[in-house]
Amino acid sequence: MKAHGIMLALLCLVMALASPPQAPPNPVPLINWLTPPSTPPGGPDLTLTVNGFGFVPSSVIRWNGQAVATTFVSANQLTAVVFSSNTAVAATASVTVFNPTRGGVSNASPFSVTNPTQTVVFGGTDYIVGDNPDCGATGDFNGDGKLDLAIGNLTSNTVSILLGNGDGTFGPKQDFVTGTNPRSIAVGDFNGDGVLDLAIANNVSGTVSILLGNGDGTFAPKMDSPVGVGPRSVVAGDFNGDGILDLAVANHDSRTVSILLGNGDGTFTAEADLPAGLEPYWITTADFNGDGNLDLAVVNYGSPTYDPATVGIFLGKGDGTFGPMRTFAVGWQPLSAAVGDFNGDGRADLAVTNENYGTEYRTVSILLGVGDGSFSPEMTFSTSSISLSVGTADFNGDAKPDLAVLDGGIMLGNGNGTFQAPRTEFTGSGRKVFATAGDFNGDGRLDIVDVDIDRNTVVVYLQIPRAVVSAHSLTFASQTVGMTSKSEKIVLKNTGSALMQINAISTSGDFAQTNTCDSLVAAASQCTITIKFQPAASGILTGTLTIQDNASGSPQTINLTGTGE
Repeated sequence: MKAHGIMLALLCLVMALASPPQAPPNPVPLINWLTPPSTPPGGPDLTLTVNGFGFVPSSVIRWNGQAVATTFVSANQLTAVVFSSNTAVAATASVTVFNPTRGGVSNASPFSVTNPTQTVVFGGTDYIVGDNPDCGATGDFNGDGKLDLAIGNLTSNTVSILLGNGDGTFGPKQDFVTGTNPRSIAVGDFNGDGVLDLAIANNVSGTVSILLGNGDGTFAPKMDSPVGVGPRSVVAGDFNGDGILDLAVANHDSRTVSILLGNGDGTFTAEADLPAGLEPYWITTADFNGDGNLDLAVVNYGSPTYDPATVGIFLGKGDGTFGPMRTFAVGWQPLSAAVGDFNGDGRADLAVTNENYGTEYRTVSILLGVGDGSFSPEMTFSTSSISLSVGTADFNGDAKPDLAVLDGGIMLGNGNGTFQAPRTEFTGSGRKVFATAGDFNGDGRLDIVDVDIDRNTVVVYLQIPRAVVSAHSLTFASQTVGMTSKSEKIVLKNTGSALMQINAISTSGDFAQTNTCDSLVAAASQCTITIKFQPAASGILTGTLTIQDNASGSPQTINLTGTGE
């Protein structure tokens, strides 16, 4: 028996020695921005560049969940050729990156197939959520391919889930308990089951609540992890490259950043704190120095009168630890930040909103990345309102990143790091704090969500068409009964920023029409309606040209008058 046991032990040892070593896990990839972020429909094949973190030679870009041939450039960049068949019609594609060997799927980044416009026009719809909503995020929480919403509610201590119908509307809220005073939401797969989960920073309870998704739009009861005092913002990323998402939390009151490394089952290690600046409000992540490790950018509240306001950069070492904070000056009392490539040089830049109540200081600071973890001195652009939050996306489809700030204002980007003044047009209820963006109706135009803390609602602003006619009445010259007049024309313009769907064009009375309008009229486009008058009787005759469409104010009507003799 003893000899037999020795033989078995030797056999196991030989087998262990003969087994090939296991490959190390790949990191969880992260997409920061796409180049270009949009293209007009019907164009040629295009080369898509995906910029972010954690890319490996075996990474695969997915277009609406389908793998496309991918070229590895670096740990921060992949490219792929997107065939024209994928961009033939207006729509928004979901772009992700997949890393085999544990790394899994990245966050989703939208790619818009749409015609560019000079402006963006929105129409809002309200949805009831919990008490005093303050933050929001998007994700496909029930796996139906449609974007859903997660809204954090300050005083009801809940997150409201609104499942999207794919047409720009949402179902009624479902509420799930969080910690006390939720202020920020990060979305990711924290337990590796392929289903999106939520991480929620709770300002009063000093915790991050993890709500594991069930895959049907519902969530398991929260699991709380303690962090610093007064957490305001949370971001997810694989900070140690083990293929498991981790968390970084900005703690306002303890002036720290808490790092929580994921265990892969939805739980996290005890916090490790980094000293930050005065009252950190916001945190985001990217590889700011191009070394293949995720870094952190933290917005530190302040004012030149008592403590400088800064963005603090913590350069990651790739093992879950970070170097000391390096600071860069921004405007007074900054509250949030977003990452993008605002000047097209391939480097991560920052947009930071500044709250200060003096009108002259209500600004966005743009810090252009140098590529080594440092930034050029800030450029500031007026927002005309107190700017509590900021997001970046290509809202007008011109392949240049834009900014969304408080009150739903859109600052169109010029592509060189500068931005135009907010001039976006809205219809609907009052606007409050920008929360998140996405294409909620699949038309290729990015929409936005504002939280209205005073009315316990979220406002979903869809980009909309707007019908404008060249005249509201036409009068024809006197015409012999039974004869046809010379034609008169009405020009129908779509001055909105989304496709206008023409459902019907008709006339009544002794009038007839022909038109050049297709069933869809693109934004910034027009068509012509030709009307003729053929009186069947003498006297003053009237009729109506009616245009039925999906624009606000439909149907549009033009009064028609003629005299038969």
